[in-house]
Amino acid sequence: MDLNKIGLHIHEIRNQFTYIEGNVEILNQSLEKNNSVGTFMSLQSIFSALMQVSRILWAPRKKGKARSEAIRKFLGIPEEHPLNNKDIQNLFDFCDEANEEWVKKTAGKHILYDFIGDLGESQHKDVEIENIFRSFDTKGKIYVYRGVGFHMDAVMASLQGTSEAVNKAHYHLFPDQWTDIDEKGDKKPTPKKKVKKKK
Repeated sequence: MDLNKIGLHIHEIRNQFTYIEGNVEILNQSLEKNNSVGTFMSLQSIFSALMQVSRILWAPRKKGKARSEAIRKFLGIPEEHPLNNKDIQNLFDFCDEANEEWVKKTAGKHILYDFIGDLGESQHKDVEIENIFRSFDTKGKIYVYRGVGFHMDAVMASLQGTSEAVNKAHYHLFPDQWTDIDEKGDKKPTPKKKVKKKK
């Protein structure tokens, strides 16, 4: 794959990391304000961006394998990686069918829907994870969507090295995008962004 094509994919991955960073800030603000809509909206947005990063770097379909391998090689990212994760890649696929499947599997069971809080101290602490449609355990920092759980600290930690590799490559390929204009109209370097961990 030529450098121009690799550069476009790296630019898009960097965009997705920027969206993740912005949504982590929204998530923290929403949790502080007990805003359930903001909490679940930002979590969904984080995982939507994660899904795109994962699919670009580890294409699930055969026709994208060579492209993904070329991008990973350029970035120095290994095949084995926490983001190479089918749960992340498929989380929002065919949501109508996935929702119906979850409804069938949980019929007649005690289910949990749209819960935010300390799950272990709640009246719902005995609900099995596969019977949770959507929740965020504020103590364990675990996001569950349709019976699949993600430990947010581990997810954010897995992004760090990849984010740094993408920023380094992006800075090399697109140096003009890493400068700001100061008050005098002169260009100055923009600090490289890193994905922040959720509080």
